[in-house]
Amino acid sequence: MKKVQEFDIIESEEERKEKLLDYYLSTDAGSIDRLHMYHFLRGYIFQGNFSSPIENKLIKGGCKVLDIGCGPGTWLLDLSNKYENSHFFGVDIKPIFPQEIKPNNLEFIETDVTNGLSFHDNEFDLTHAELMSLMFTPQQWDFVLSELIRVTKPGGYIEIADRRSGYVGEGPIFRRLTGSMWESHLNRNIDVKLVYNLDSKLKLLSNIGKVHRIEKDFIVGPNGGKIGLVFQDIAMSFFNSDIACEFISKEMGISEKEYKNMIEELDEEFKQTSTECVHVRFWAQKQLLDEQSY
Repeated sequence: MKKVQEFDIIESEEERKEKLLDYYLSTDAGSIDRLHMYHFLRGYIFQGNFSSPIENKLIKGGCKVLDIGCGPGTWLLDLSNKYENSHFFGVDIKPIFPQEIKPNNLEFIETDVTNGLSFHDNEFDLTHAELMSLMFTPQQWDFVLSELIRVTKPGGYIEIADRRSGYVGEGPIFRRLTGSMWESHLNRNIDVKLVYNLDSKLKLLSNIGKVHRIEKDFIVGPNGGKIGLVFQDIAMSFFNSDIACEFISKEMGISEKEYKNMIEELDEEFKQTSTECVHVRFWAQKQLLDEQSY
């Protein structure tokens, strides 16, 4: 029986897209553990879970906070336990957040933010997005930012945090691995440098006040001390995962065996290099109604 070629092409394309989604939004236990670890690492290097000047309101209570792309909800779980009199909401396209065991002041919602947020205008005191730079195209970012601003109260804050897509001083193995990852994102029309320069985009928005930028950097691996070793553990856990092995080896055009040999050598390479990793936070205040009239 002759195969219908067109059907095979459509089926393989759908399978490819599904695998891409699983790769970028992996929900296995290892991925969730890495996200938990990474949350606490970022909190340590910034000395806090947020930089917007809103802690007094959170302590006082009645504050409403939204986190988009909340993943397993680590950031929100941390805050909702600390600020028991305020209210927290998390949204994500994949429901890897806790379904039942969570604080009473925390709610999770499964939704795709690129289709719009279901919340009212001027509802939140703080809207937050972290590690979302590789999820949205530039056009989607424009829409997502407009939605974040829409649901933020006048006088409230918008805060966005991420990691610079490139590294400085990396070795050849790490450069080759990360280069193939950035290339795969470019093929999806993702601007890997957009979020790192997000302050210029935020400044163009008419109802946003001064945009603040905070950067923190460290060295990956043993030469970066405890922080560097923790980040190396997170990176090595990711590169050693089955889904990374399958996806990145295909992107690089090498066998999975060759890929695994590279990862073994990467561990040694980190000892010989001082790869700089930079994290950045932006925060800005939505202007009060009377300020917008000027």
